[in-house]
Amino acid sequence: MAEEEEESEKEDGKAALREEIADLSEKVAELEEALRAATRPLGDLMSQLDGMNRITGNYFRLMELYHKKGSISPEAVLPELKDPIAIEMVKVLFEESGLNVSEITDRLRERRGSASRTIVRERLSQMMGDNIVVAEDGPHGVTRYSISEEVSDRWYRLLGLRR
Repeated sequence: MAEEEEESEKEDGKAALREEIADLSEKVAELEEALRAATRPLGDLMSQLDGMNRITGNYFRLMELYHKKGSISPEAVLPELKDPIAIEMVKVLFEESGLNVSEITDRLRERRGSASRTIVRERLSQMMGDNIVVAEDGPHGVTRYSISEEVSDRWYRLLGLRR
């Protein structure tokens, strides 16, 4: 009988240990969840800091560009463009896309004092060949011009923006 009591005590001890292990496992799981919940804001903060770091880097890059060129303009994206009329046309089309030859000429006259439709057509043709400008047929057969996607993407990258 003493052996049976001893065996019963061992079983009771094992059951108590199993219960205690189950209880400890539950507490460990609760602690893990609490730790995850406590560190989640830290992850959010780190993500925000990364974003701020990226913005700051873009800001300093723009300031350097401004310091070197004296302005932050689309011509910074197109250093290959040397002709002042073509540069001004690019600025006009960055400000307002979908213009026809007459509208571009009018905007250039406002900025420069003079402009010729013939020269505007020539420059547009050259810039279309260089994939700076694209043409689209508008209403009533009037061709409208805009900055190409490639140049727009270069501009966005220069500014550090995503599209």
